Amino acid sequence: MFDLLDDQRQEFRDTLREFCRKEVMPGAARRDAEAEYPATLVSRLADMGLMGITIPEEFGGLGLDMVTQVLAMEEVAYADASLGSVFAGHYLGMETLRQFGSSEQRKRYLPGLATGSYRVAFALTEPDAGSDISRIRTRATAGPDGWTLSGSKTFTSNARESDGLVVFAMTDPDAGFRGITAFLVPTDAEGLGFSSPIEKLGIRGEHAYEVSLDGVQVERGATLGEPGGGGRIALEVLNSARIDVAALANGVAMRALDLATGYASTRIQFGRPIRELQAIQLQLAEIDTLVQSGRLNAYHAAALRDRSEDVRRAGSIAKYVASENCFQAVDKALQIHGGYGYVKESEIERLYRDCRIFRIYEGTSQIQLLTIAKLLAQLHDRHGTVV
Repeated sequence: MFDLLDDQRQEFRDTLREFCRKEVMPGAARRDAEAEYPATLVSRLADMGLMGITIPEEFGGLGLDMVTQVLAMEEVAYADASLGSVFAGHYLGMETLRQFGSSEQRKRYLPGLATGSYRVAFALTEPDAGSDISRIRTRATAGPDGWTLSGSKTFTSNARESDGLVVFAMTDPDAGFRGITAFLVPTDAEGLGFSSPIEKLGIRGEHAYEVSLDGVQVERGATLGEPGGGGRIALEVLNSARIDVAALANGVAMRALDLATGYASTRIQFGRPIRELQAIQLQLAEIDTLVQSGRLNAYHAAALRDRSEDVRRAGSIAKYVASENCFQAVDKALQIHGGYGYVKESEIERLYRDCRIFRIYEGTSQIQLLTIAKLLAQLHDRHGTVV
């Protein structure tokens, strides 16, 4: 389909696809019903080297590119959106260390991240600080031996299942956005607490937590980047993460298309398969169009990222298009299933719950549009054109 998918990537995809459809898909409904964290499958992904796709080979990773990472995200999410979200959450934490860790931190942590023996979660969101991270209330105070962190985080995915947290805290409250610093905090640190998994509508196998920090002590070298640079780090990492979310959404939309096409081929009404009815044909064509446009935008953004280009605009467009298209695709697929799509036993019912989050996390659809509009104005003022 895409010129970007050369023979090497096709072989990579085929191997991962076989694993996902034989070993991930069969238990997805049960794991969803029981809100079971897919620990065994996470280990299997690690055994396949998939936790370090973009980690350089010198640190034990595969040394591949983000296009390949997007391809992997699609395949895993196609089989199970919960596992896909756990997978993407690993890359959110890992990318922070890969991009902004010191030379010493990269040598210390990237090999474990590549093998999956070390996991890092991303603790940014707070009850009063979502899209506006300048409202972060978690504080970090410098002392003679290190830093003391106090505050709380929410919706922190994979927190209890990880070995470390990338925690964003205010080190200079008067500086707002420029007063945020990023810290790497061990999850066994004294004073660090976790709630039970937050009950969610969908992606129930991916566990998210409230995290409390009550005088947590970390060494002075626990900072990632310079003090005051945490806000920029968060936004830079989220630029890449939005492409990952687009890939997850596309994987779910691809599954919805397959389910809708399969059902329309076997459901008989008026003496023939319903795919022969024009009303159904139009809906299937709409889903196909939604899927392909979402995928094209995600792969385009990933290719720009691999060329070290600015992906703020392309990443926001990819995330917006893919997440909105996924929701429409799943909704249309459920419509094709009729009443059977609305019952708990139907896979499309699970996809309907799973896909809703893509329009919210890593920046809502509205935040993506505001970002795109701001960048358009900057392009116009700088160049007199936006294309």
